[in-house]
Amino acid sequence: MKKEKEGQAIDPETMLAEALHSVAFTDPSYGDYLVVDVRTHAEFIENSLPGAINIPLFDEMERSVIGTLYKQVGRQEAVQAGFEIVHPKLSAIVESFEPYRQRKLLISCARGGMRSRAVVNLLAGQGFNIAQLEGGYKAYRHTVLDRVKNFAPEMIVLHGMTGVGKTRIIEKLSPSIDLELMANHRSSLFGALDREASNQKGFEAAFYQKIEEGGQEPFFVEGESRKIGQVFMPDRFAVAMKQARMVFVTASMETRVQRIIEDYPMDDPQVRSKALAVVKSLRQRLGGKIVDQLSLLLQRDDLSEFVHILLTDYYDGRYGNCMLEYNYDLRLSSENIDDTVAELVKYRQSLL
Repeated sequence: MKKEKEGQAIDPETMLAEALHSVAFTDPSYGDYLVVDVRTHAEFIENSLPGAINIPLFDEMERSVIGTLYKQVGRQEAVQAGFEIVHPKLSAIVESFEPYRQRKLLISCARGGMRSRAVVNLLAGQGFNIAQLEGGYKAYRHTVLDRVKNFAPEMIVLHGMTGVGKTRIIEKLSPSIDLELMANHRSSLFGALDREASNQKGFEAAFYQKIEEGGQEPFFVEGESRKIGQVFMPDRFAVAMKQARMVFVTASMETRVQRIIEDYPMDDPQVRSKALAVVKSLRQRLGGKIVDQLSLLLQRDDLSEFVHILLTDYYDGRYGNCMLEYNYDLRLSSENIDDTVAELVKYRQSLL
């Protein structure tokens, strides 16, 4: 779309005309584009397409005003309000896209509607190589959910007490599915001390990406409850985990304590403060005496004794009985992680 100073009329009908070119998320050419999400920043950070960047057309207040008009008054009034908001900043919008002029751009909004269409038409008139994402973020989300909910592969599931090194083992195995990595949570009471846990949409998007990477079954996966942090694994996948081959991994208390200390950056004051808050939340479960002892040990930087008590008085008692529910196909020591990985690779090979 031409600039006003060049004598071109700018009106809502022109901006909201059907985009000349659109591309679906599943189209083979999708990977050739840089995806630009023009939803608000809040919508974008909740979840977005992989690799997308965010250049919002409206801010949250503007979107709220337009949405209210659309629902309470009508489409025409909402379109006119949106145009009046956008019109004074057309030049700024074009300028924000200039760093990407040499790229093929794919514009996405919530549903492949007015926001992305307006930006496509504006920039197409300025000579950009540009297309609209068919169906927008919602189409991508539908694809993710459909693929994730039906994924139920053959698996080899690693079980073991806290600290035996299951995640370290999973990281060295292939093909594997690291559920804790996708959830950005260690799947324990202390699981988010040094990270921001994923939301459900982010977890499912990461799950989808992992599925698309492929790999020959069976996959290695760490045994988890259905809820990991704030997210839930898909139902069919959870059922498949219970029907999978089970491996029980063991390690000495000394090794478990040391690994946990290594895994958590307790020298970070914020992490230590969060850990202390978690400990205090255990008063009803563990009793005031043990919680006070744990708090004092943490403040004194006696991490070995701190972790030892947590394992013996909380984790082992709470989760030990759950480990007895399964019939294990293999039992391995993880004192040497590389040896354990080698044994698991050999075991998987025997199943093929």
